[in-house]
Amino acid sequence: MQYDAIILAGGESSSELKKIAPYDNEALIIIGNYPMIYYVYRALRQSSFIRNIVISGPTEALRNIFAREERLFFINGGGNAIESFANGMAVLQEQGITEQVLIMPSDIPFITTEAIDDFICQAQKNEADFYYPVTSKEVNEAKFPGVARTYVDIQDGIFTGGNLFLLRSALFEQVLDIALKLVERRKNPLAMARLFGLGLVWKYIIRRLNIEAVEKRFQAVLGIKGKAIISPYAEVGVDVDKPSDLELAQRYLAGVKF
Repeated sequence: MQYDAIILAGGESSSELKKIAPYDNEALIIIGNYPMIYYVYRALRQSSFIRNIVISGPTEALRNIFAREERLFFINGGGNAIESFANGMAVLQEQGITEQVLIMPSDIPFITTEAIDDFICQAQKNEADFYYPVTSKEVNEAKFPGVARTYVDIQDGIFTGGNLFLLRSALFEQVLDIALKLVERRKNPLAMARLFGLGLVWKYIIRRLNIEAVEKRFQAVLGIKGKAIISPYAEVGVDVDKPSDLELAQRYLAGVKF
């Protein structure tokens, strides 16, 4: 089974990042030998699961980065990540979209083809409309010691959210509003829980929350079956949104050549 993919590359660089990397768009920040977006694209393109790729962002600047590539499309980003996602979906629909679409941001240069393939393979073993990866604190600390992440301590373990999403394409209009709220709250566990009701908040406070409860509540509220995928790859969760992240990426990816 193959999947189309959208890379969201419209994000503006934070003021802190601009102090050490003077780029308006974070996808264009040079890490090692390449712009950040290029690491994400190469990991995607090397996956046998991936067919068409759309990059939603500043099209003129992005086209200058890539040589002529087959099955690669560009579209201007929107005012936020959800608008950029919708713009990318419109391009894929013109091409004859796959049943499910993989969505990811441009600020995860650590991502690897192995991590992407593992996420997809695990998703294929489950029947759901929406898939989202999480990684354990143990996995993250083993790969990237000391990197600050927002963790949630639940019955299943201590986890942080990932930066990949797999969505049944027929449902994308239905999930646009909730997707924006999820993106806005992704680094605040209590705000995320409140989105699905005080019951989840209370379970979280008294340490009785687990992944299964969140999945059931997700379906009850949205009418969409969601599935959390526990990834053994820390690379799905570590993004670059502050100077310390960029410094880590510069050290980690300095010798990479494609």
